[in-house]
Parts: sequence; C-alpha cells; structure tokens
Amino acid sequence: MAQDPSASRPVSRLSKESSRQQGTTESHVSSPLSSAKDRSRPGSLNLNESSPLLSPQRSQDERGPEDRGTSPGLLDWNEGEEEQSKSTFYLIILTLGIGGLQIAWATELSNGSPYLLSLGMSKSLLAFVWIAGPLSGTLVQPYIGIRSDNCRSPWGKRVPFMLAGALATAISLLCLAWTREIVHGFLGLFGANPESHGVKVCSIIFAIIFVYVLDFAINTVQAGVRAFIVDYAPTHQQEDANSWAGRITGIGNILGYISGYVNLPEIFPWLGNTQFKVLCVIASVSLCGTIAITSLYIRERDPRFEGPPSEANPGILSFFRQVFNSIRRLPPRVAKCAKCSFSTGWAGSAFYSTLQPGSVNCMSTLTSPHIPTSHQPKSTKLGKTPRGLAHSHS
Repeated sequence: MAQDPSASRPVSRLSKESSRQQGTTESHVSSPLSSAKDRSRPGSLNLNESSPLLSPQRSQDERGPEDRGTSPGLLDWNEGEEEQSKSTFYLIILTLGIGGLQIAWATELSNGSPYLLSLGMSKSLLAFVWIAGPLSGTLVQPYIGIRSDNCRSPWGKRVPFMLAGALATAISLLCLAWTREIVHGFLGLFGANPESHGVKVCSIIFAIIFVYVLDFAINTVQAGVRAFIVDYAPTHQQEDANSWAGRITGIGNILGYISGYVNLPEIFPWLGNTQFKVLCVIASVSLCGTIAITSLYIRERDPRFEGPPSEANPGILSFFRQVFNSIRRLPPRVAKCAKCSFSTGWAGSAFYSTLQPGSVNCMSTLTSPHIPTSHQPKSTKLGKTPRGLAHSHS
C-alpha cells in the first residue's frame, strides 16, 4: 500500500528538529579538554565568568573614577600572591639614600660646633642651638610620617618628601657654610662695618635659624627614606633591607667623619676656601645624588589608586595630642627601649665629642682656656678622628 506523502512530511521535520537540538546540546556540553583549549585561546576568556580560581572582574560601569585608564589586571591582583625576591643590587639602591643622609649628619655633628664657636657664639648658647636635633626628631618625623601616609601625589607618598627635604637640606648647609659672606654682603649694602658687634650678632642669628631649618629638613628626609625602605622591600626581605641600611649608614658616617680630617681646600679649592664649606658642598651633592638615584630607579606606586586617605591630615593641636596619646600607649618592650635611649645621653656626646679632644690638646700646649682661631682647624681634626674610628667599629 502506498503511503500518503503528506503523512511522512511532519515526521521528517520532527526528526530534523530533534537532531538539531541534540547537536546544539552536544556543542554546549563539551569535554574538559576542549573547554581548556578554548579558554587558552586569545580572546576566548569570558570576563564575566565566575570561578573560585579567578578574582572577580569589575565591569566598566562598576569602576570608580580612580580606576579609569588602568587595566583590569592591575586592579584585581591577588593579595595572597607570593612576593618576588629582590636582588642585592635592588636592596642597595633602595637604601642608598640613607648613606647620603648620614654624610650630611656627620658634617653637621662633627663640624657644626667648632664652626658656630668660630662665629663668636658662646658655649651656653650653643647648647640651646643643638636642642634643634632632638626637637626635630621628636616632632618632625611623626608628623611627616602622617602626612606622607595621607599623601595622594602622582609622584608617590614618600618621594615628594624625600626630594623636598633633600633640597632644603642642601640649601641650609650652603647658607650655613657661607653665613659670613651672606650677612656681610647684605649688611654691607647699608654701609655696615663687617667687624662691628651688630654684624657679628646678625651672623649668629642667621646661623641659628639655618641650623634649625637644617635639622627639620634632615629629619624630613630621614622619615621619608625609612618609610620608603619599609614600603618597597618585600616582606620576607625586610631584615636584609635593614642590614643593608645599617651597612650603608656606617659607610656614610665613616666617609663623613674621615673626610673632615683631609685637607679638602687644597684638593678642591673651587668648592670653598675653608674645610666646612667644602664639606657642606660634598654633603649636599651626596645627599641629593643618592636620593635622586633611589627615586629614579625605584618608581613609587601611584597612591591615587588607593582611594582617599583613611583619615584627614591632623592639625597642630590634634597632632600633639595624638603623639602624647601614642606615648602613653606604647607596648612595654617599646617603652623600655625608649627609656634606655632617653637615658643614654647620646645628644651631648654627639655634639661635643669633637670639641673635647681638641680642647684637651690645645690646653696641654697653651695657657689660655680658649682655643685660638689659628688652632681651631687642627683641634677639629683631632676631635673627628676618634669619632670616625668609633663609627668604623659600629
């Protein structure tokens, strides 16, 4: 019996549709190997895919204004990822700035007291001047630390303070070394006698101002450099970074103190006609050069991508309140270390150890208790020799 062709037509259409659906299902349910191959192909990754092995990707609409212009890979990095170890050369460059800083410290500590006395300053007034060191260390470094933590400059958190502090330190050293020339030249425009008592007092006041500016600037650099080392040394290499910082600190101190014993005006006459002038120029170039090398080689992350700071920059009164509250809440071990440091009397030894050996040497050969001007360079060199030897063993 012949079949009706109209009856077979729906059956064939139904079979075709079922086979088409089956093929579609098979194409969706692919093997793990083929899916892995597909995912490995460029451009085949679905950005909206949710997987416990992938960090969630944010769409363009979900990103804030601080995220624009950056790739998703930079934004969605895995915080649990292991940090890569840095080379020894990287750690040396990271801590190089603290070496230039110590040369500046050595120049001030070893030559500051004899130089200020040569301007006619009394020893009692000299003690008041050197309060600037402990005072700036107590107040400036915590304040700079807070401001740098809240800094959102495109140059970074620490680098702006390091560069500004290095520049201010260099200017202060040069102004301090050329105090006589600056004051005498300025007051000479008004017809003042350079040998008068008023010009002498103005020179002392000018030197005191720039000693305070110098100490505040040096502590600005020191706060930035220390925070920079902690920020950019890997967690498992913090001890290595601190070790290199200690080595470079010792090298900077040795170079700073020993170079003061060399007759620098004969070697570098174009840098100045006195020992202190040449030392200040060398210290300024060393500090600015090392800070520039560290800042250029190790580029800081843009802090604007971290969002707004956790807290606003404190005012002066709130800053003092915060400092004293932090002192009261120190951990027991940290408090003991602070008490030991407070009772060592390091500041007196640092500022007067250069004068004492030279004074003893001059008193053994002279009847006058005051060091004559002609004997001051020799006495200063004698005073710096034991300090250089002490730092070479530290």
